[in-house]
Amino acid sequence: MTRILLPTDLSESADHAMRQAVELAVQLQARLDVFHVVTLHAADPGALKESLEDYLKKLEGEVFTDLSERSDVIKRRGVSVEVSVERSVSASEAIVDKASTIGADLIVMGTHGRTGVGKLLLGSVAEQVVQHAGCDVVTVGKDAKVAEGAAGFDPILVPVDFADYSEKAIAVGGKLLATDGKLVLQHVVSAPIHPSFYAGGVTRMFEVDPDLPKRIREKLGTLYQGPAELVVTEGDAAQEILSAAESHKVQMIVMGTRGLSGLDHVLLGSVTERVMRKASVPVLAVK
Repeated sequence: MTRILLPTDLSESADHAMRQAVELAVQLQARLDVFHVVTLHAADPGALKESLEDYLKKLEGEVFTDLSERSDVIKRRGVSVEVSVERSVSASEAIVDKASTIGADLIVMGTHGRTGVGKLLLGSVAEQVVQHAGCDVVTVGKDAKVAEGAAGFDPILVPVDFADYSEKAIAVGGKLLATDGKLVLQHVVSAPIHPSFYAGGVTRMFEVDPDLPKRIREKLGTLYQGPAELVVTEGDAAQEILSAAESHKVQMIVMGTRGLSGLDHVLLGSVTERVMRKASVPVLAVK
């Protein structure tokens, strides 16, 4: 990872994500591209049409100056920084296009953690970027603790469901790990119990098959050769991942994403995006 794209809307959440992006740039010795999108619907002050062009140019100049001043501070950490401002009717599309144009290996951005009707109808810019970007994406919640460590992070939680993208997540997590650090590999069993078991008071898969956790841990152990803690839990996948992140005091969660879209995404979302909205640490979504 040699080039990191940092989209910013100059909000508090975006400033928080900037701190995480700088930490990653220092660790990876990567170039940082700070990018702001002037969305036309948000920038229009309701003035006459002919005055809008002058207004946008003025706004772009002010934003560029602001970000340039911030980049001077970042450069003191030894990070190469480039600032750019562009116009678009869609912030998420502009970010995805920018990442592709510059060949970004990673996007780091804040998330406002939108929920409820607004989330269902519109989604968030961060989640749209995670769905459509061609590279990995780190999201940083406004209350998430920034992962610091020029030599790597420790520990890192990697949820695993044994699909190909889970193995990719393990590889990425291993690259970001501190020299003496460890990965926490977690598998969540969330298979429903057949109704026929209810009469006997059985409500958990681990009661049906007591040896299941042991077999899963053995399989997890074959996926990574370095220091790792193997965790097998049962329940709602997103909630179990969040609980494991808290109990193991991890610095970062690295997980694969299926890239759900369309009706499935609107109705169900993905485990990755549910974790993104609530995690108290940065979440790296591996594509």
